[in-house]
Amino acid sequence: MALMIELVETKPSSFEEAVEKIVWVDSMVEEYESIVNNSVWEVVPRPANKLGVCLRWIFKVNHESYGSTGKYKAMFVAKGFSQIEGN
Repeated sequence: MALMIELVETKPSSFEEAVEKIVWVDSMVEEYESIVNNSVWEVVPRPANKLGVCLRWIFKVNHESYGSTGKYKAMFVAKGFSQIEGN
């Protein structure tokens, strides 16, 4: 049970919580640099009558086979469910 409590405490539930810990900030910087270096995005002007797709951070703690913390992973993802056909 103690291990489950530790896992919940180390994974932030919001961006505001994540920026309070340097390991999560480093992970977000790494993800952002990867996105920029791989030319994942192309910034274009949004037409006035269209909505954008929202984005969010997802946080995950990868563990080693022994149960110790392996890596803190932050992923910047699109909320695809917010897309509306034709918009």
